[in-house]
Amino acid sequence: MDDFSAHLKTVQNVFLFFLSFCLVVWAIFVEFRPYSAGLMLGSVVSMINARYLAWKIRKLSEKVIAAPPEQKVPTKVSIGFLTRAAIAGLAGLLAIRFPEHVALVTTIIGYFFAQLATLVLGILSIKRSKK
Repeated sequence: MDDFSAHLKTVQNVFLFFLSFCLVVWAIFVEFRPYSAGLMLGSVVSMINARYLAWKIRKLSEKVIAAPPEQKVPTKVSIGFLTRAAIAGLAGLLAIRFPEHVALVTTIIGYFFAQLATLVLGILSIKRSKK
């Protein structure tokens, strides 16, 4: 689990760098403000969802590890999909409600930030460990 936490911390650092880059673009280029705001909103939602999913997985793994060997692990386990979908839906509704301030397309693109950052950092970690 320590490796999992380290990866999530690295993704968070990349996220903060990306967020600061988007904020600089938002401040300097007035014509790109809605697009930058959409990327920021989508990536914030993506990071919140990634953190929530990590918390649910950590909680589930602790429950499985703490269970006695003779006890059967429940087959139906919730990892909070509806909560994560509701958070993404709320961000989408904000983008639809304020189209002059937030672009919906870039908000949707931002939803995938944490997943793509995790994938790229995982591939880089595997390549680094093979050397």
